[in-house]
Amino acid sequence: MNLKARFLLLMTLIFIGFLSITWYLSDRLINELDRQWGEQFAERQVMFDKYRTLAPLIREIALARQMAAEPAIIDMALHEHDPERRRRGIAAMEKYRFNFRDHSYFAAFAQSGNYYYNDAADQYAGKQLRYVLSPTAPADKWFYATLVDGKEYQVNLDPDVHLKVTKAWINVLIRSGSETLGIVGTGIDLTDLINETVKITQPGIHNMFIDKSMAIQLNSDPELIDYMTVAKDVGQRIKIDVLLKNPADVDRLRQAMIGLERSPKDIAVLKVDYMGGKHLLGVAFLPEIGWYDLTLMDAHSLNLFDNLFAGPVLFGFALLLALLTLGWALRRWILNPIAALRASTDKIRNGNFEIDPPLAGSGEIAHLSRSFESMARFVIDSNRNLEEKVRERTEALHRLSEIDPLTGLLNRRGMLERFGGEIARQARQGGSMGILLLDLDHFKDINDTYGHAAGDLALCEVSRVLQSTKRTYDHAARWGGEEFLMLMPDCPKADLLGIAERIRAEIAALRMQAGGNTFNFTVSIGAHHPDTPQTLDTMLQKVDGALYAAKDGGRNCVRVTE
Repeated sequence: MNLKARFLLLMTLIFIGFLSITWYLSDRLINELDRQWGEQFAERQVMFDKYRTLAPLIREIALARQMAAEPAIIDMALHEHDPERRRRGIAAMEKYRFNFRDHSYFAAFAQSGNYYYNDAADQYAGKQLRYVLSPTAPADKWFYATLVDGKEYQVNLDPDVHLKVTKAWINVLIRSGSETLGIVGTGIDLTDLINETVKITQPGIHNMFIDKSMAIQLNSDPELIDYMTVAKDVGQRIKIDVLLKNPADVDRLRQAMIGLERSPKDIAVLKVDYMGGKHLLGVAFLPEIGWYDLTLMDAHSLNLFDNLFAGPVLFGFALLLALLTLGWALRRWILNPIAALRASTDKIRNGNFEIDPPLAGSGEIAHLSRSFESMARFVIDSNRNLEEKVRERTEALHRLSEIDPLTGLLNRRGMLERFGGEIARQARQGGSMGILLLDLDHFKDINDTYGHAAGDLALCEVSRVLQSTKRTYDHAARWGGEEFLMLMPDCPKADLLGIAERIRAEIAALRMQAGGNTFNFTVSIGAHHPDTPQTLDTMLQKVDGALYAAKDGGRNCVRVTE
């Protein structure tokens, strides 16, 4: 064999070897990038789906729990035969009807079995009692099963055959001490909830929700939803195994659910068979409603890189460069860019999104860099958007938990947080603080004479006076019922009493209209200005004593502690 033939043979062997090695390394890199990208995309998608679903439910649950604690509704449940108490209870329900998203409510009482309902059209005004529940009626099993279950609240999907509506019902137990009196709540239109949560138009992605028994609670196909789950035996429920045909996949999902219940902030990612193909299954636990979010993603639709090598011409050119400057080219155009991409991938995998994705190399490696940069930018933007949504939802939930919905003032919880901050500030910086405790005089007479709407109007007017009177750094709260509390940092005692007297006078001068009648009212105010730092309990006890002194002094006056 002559030298030319040997050289041609050597070139052929080098080409085959180079082609084989390059193909192998590129394939491993692409598979690794696809795997990491797929898992991270699955985690972000599951987090987004989780909070997108929680958003419309959390507010409704909070309002329904507040409704279940309404004294008038509890009183109605205990004395439903009393017409006046029943009237006050229904009036309280109607007040909540306007606050619920669906502008509808229901209430069912254990003692009588009576079921009350009204909707957005107010078509049942004056006839809210729609029907009587029966323990033997299959359509009413949900009510008695919910009472027996004993959970404070549930989200249950079922059709109401009496009202001929199908909704996602939020059921909250009415309790008086240890006694369960009934259930109140609201409903969200099932079609709207499906469109807002699981009806995803993104190709290759399917979303659904299951409960702890693996019964399907939400699916884009309403026929796959397990309605009235709480009233069924476990064996009668429509479970996830109707979609995941491989028993091993179902078993691994069950184990993942157990782990997520112990660590609800985690996300589990599995590979399963679904609809004849391999899918990534992202799983998250929603402890607020006891459901699991399942997001299925077609593994092929998540591949970022396909057909990396476009043709033999580019390989021939790469071979020529490799033969001429093999060591230099290998390091400059392949190994270094791959190392940079791999380093960036490791940073993203470890949770470091504050990176500048490298744009290195040329030819196909540059294409790979640009693709990686697009992927990294997408992941970074998705992470930031998700964090912003989580922050907004967290702030909204925090505001809802510390604001009184009627007056817009702080509630007791919100005021206690401000107290803690001011006491800590006083301990660090010194200074003083004063507090005022207000109570509407004869407030029950206003409700009894002019109705609860007049009572609510009176509370709102007091709130307006407090808002207009307080300084920018003062805090005002509805302390409970008809009591209001003001916290006034760095306020001299004389100023505290002057503000209290001004509040008393402005409220006494109010004239309000209700049902064609004009009425007014007064307030009694207790004031406390400690000379030395005191505990919260001590200050509240002192100002409460001053309020009682104002009441004993004839009402419509201000009394200060000695």
